[in-house]
Amino acid sequence: MNFRPPGPICQFLSFFPLDAETLARVWSPPPAAREHQAFANKTGRTLSGHYWVDWANINAKNSQDVQDLARPFRDNVMLFMAALKEAGATLRVSTTRRASRRAYLFHWSWLVGLAKVKPALVPALAGVDIEWNHGDDNKSQAGAREMIHGFGLAVPPKSKVAPALHSNHIAGNAIDVDILWKAEIKIKRKNGSLAAVAFMADPNANTKLHEVGASFGVIKHLQDAPHWSINGR
Repeated sequence: MNFRPPGPICQFLSFFPLDAETLARVWSPPPAAREHQAFANKTGRTLSGHYWVDWANINAKNSQDVQDLARPFRDNVMLFMAALKEAGATLRVSTTRRASRRAYLFHWSWLVGLAKVKPALVPALAGVDIEWNHGDDNKSQAGAREMIHGFGLAVPPKSKVAPALHSNHIAGNAIDVDILWKAEIKIKRKNGSLAAVAFMADPNANTKLHEVGASFGVIKHLQDAPHWSINGR
């Protein structure tokens, strides 16, 4: 008894009978997919690239919920944010608590993608079967840059340091938040006094805003635009 695939494929084959070799060639995946599959078959790992952005968004999610932060930092952030909103600022939180596996992918994709570390030197992490080394530096860097763009990581000049591998985000003691307003607003410090703060496109340079945050125990990282933490790191 001859096996015939169901549906449209069956109708196609009934008109155009193909041998196994020809059929495999017709239905083979595109070159990039074949390269990834061949490597996976050989090493059990998947090459760096956008695949890992999708993987992390399922298996190593970022939280954007302030309630997931650790106390007392959580309470301090909520007070600081309330003061900013009362003054008329708009807040966009991108990250609060971060999974350690996500931090690993952030850190090393940034360093490999910007050619600051050789891909073969990246240490492995249990539970993340990624292969950083494509066998060619340009391909390795391109794969890592896909992850940088997919994760939306800040790069120079906006951020001059790699996302932290052992981060305050993992402990729930950091928040990434864009703070936007127009012209100048008056923000209440923790003690109730007002600070006149002009908007600056570069939040790393806005020392008056930093001073207000510090009054709540929310300290600005000076080289990472959206990053505030319990200690500035």
